[in-house]
Amino acid sequence: MKTLIVVLALLPLGYTYYALESAIDPIKMLYTTTGVGALLLLLLSLAPSTCQRFCALNLLRFRKTLGLLAFVYALLHVSVFIVLDSELDFVTLFAKSLKKPFIYVGVIAFLILLLMAFSSTKKRFARFSRYHKAVYVALILALLHSFWAQKVAGAFEYGMIAIGIVLLGERVWNKCRFAIAKRH
Repeated sequence: MKTLIVVLALLPLGYTYYALESAIDPIKMLYTTTGVGALLLLLLSLAPSTCQRFCALNLLRFRKTLGLLAFVYALLHVSVFIVLDSELDFVTLFAKSLKKPFIYVGVIAFLILLLMAFSSTKKRFARFSRYHKAVYVALILALLHSFWAQKVAGAFEYGMIAIGIVLLGERVWNKCRFAIAKRH
């Protein structure tokens, strides 16, 4: 099943590879594919916990796979910016970043995902598991980055924010419910 998840998650990259030749703006196409892929997979990585609480459906074994795939897409997204868009010219990269502050928000989200990916092995996870709650901060920042990067936000952007609010809100609600139950 994990193999199927990986194959399905990588299909958009395969399609993009073949569609790049006919794309009007190939770099924008790569930004969109990798950015949307990272955001969707990050949201999907939070869904197993919610599914377990609401549907008694145990999909937790796929959470790490989805999270690492989200990181791969985020890494590709950052690579498009550094390698293709800025052509490894770090002066230009910095100048572009000053004009577009949403980039800083995205970088912080990426750094959180990088640290989480680095600490996702069994040995490191045991040591750093409490820091994996930072995924919620990364999600908020990624949603903000995505929304802020658009000249005009559409149904997709609002839909992603709504899904993020539901997933994060469910966690807050569950935590509050648990704290209240613990008091009684």
